[in-house]
Amino acid sequence: MTIVQELDQAGITDSGLRADYITVSRLFREIGRGRYLGRFMFPAAKRPYFDAFITFVAYVDNLTDDINHSVEVRARRLDEWERTYLAVAKGDAPSADRPLSRSEQTDAAVARALVHTLRTWDLPYLRVPEFVDGNRKALTTYEYANDEALDEFLETVTLLPAVWINQIFEPRSAEAEELCRHTITAFQLLDFIWDLREDLDLGRLYLPMEHLDRFGVTRADLDRQIGSGHLTDNVRELLRFEIGRAKKHLDAGRGWPQSLHPTSRTFMEADIQLHDSMFPQLTKNGYAFFKTAKAGLGLTSGLMIARTASAIARARKINQQAIRGGYRVRAPFQDGVTE
Repeated sequence: MTIVQELDQAGITDSGLRADYITVSRLFREIGRGRYLGRFMFPAAKRPYFDAFITFVAYVDNLTDDINHSVEVRARRLDEWERTYLAVAKGDAPSADRPLSRSEQTDAAVARALVHTLRTWDLPYLRVPEFVDGNRKALTTYEYANDEALDEFLETVTLLPAVWINQIFEPRSAEAEELCRHTITAFQLLDFIWDLREDLDLGRLYLPMEHLDRFGVTRADLDRQIGSGHLTDNVRELLRFEIGRAKKHLDAGRGWPQSLHPTSRTFMEADIQLHDSMFPQLTKNGYAFFKTAKAGLGLTSGLMIARTASAIARARKINQQAIRGGYRVRAPFQDGVTE
């Protein structure tokens, strides 16, 4: 099924909005970090919304982490996208005094598709600047003193969008949001550990300094040892602690898929399985993972691709059964992106 057919299934008929969703879906394929195939685990009518939301998160993340540009340029790009988003959210048309650049066109497409998605799912679309601001602060935050400082980052950059997508996944129990928070916190903590060398190279450290102090490790120790081929016992103990912390959150959130509508469960089950596969990779052979650089994992990685294909086939049957039973993705917000 093509993107155009998916938009037909979703009931999105406005030509300009359809063009925005098509742009966003294609962008998702480019920047989705191995999650693009996850869209095929949802009913066709939900895929445009999934594309728009995940692309938004990845797009802002890319603006924040683009090492090809200075911090000042990245901050300016975040400001530009936020202004575009707020203009769209308030129903203002982009300035027409000159042709838009390619980046401005992409900014606007991501913003328009996101506003429409959030309004379709009755989500607080005017709170998106809080997420952008959290990313803006992260540009000049190079370490976190303690759990409380890191929690502020997690609340705005990680958990705010997580709670929103929980609604798009159509929760079926009151516990879904808390389970979501545990699961996504685990994902983020695992990413901090998996990307430790990369973040250190960027001058950032997401392991709270009080954790390092607890194990007698300094930031200089990590910078010297991670990727060097040698880890001291103190560093191994720190890594064991951080990995265990992530696992506790993931174990606490394992019930999240079952708290969602059946058409959303397969994707989250696959995503949890993906992150579960990271634990043995991190710990095997005496934490050898941290001795050399490693590529990221995703639904399309060699470790996961067969499981992803199986999950897509399983999801297709679940979705067809739900539709035969009367399930329909909610109707799209009909007034475009205006109030």
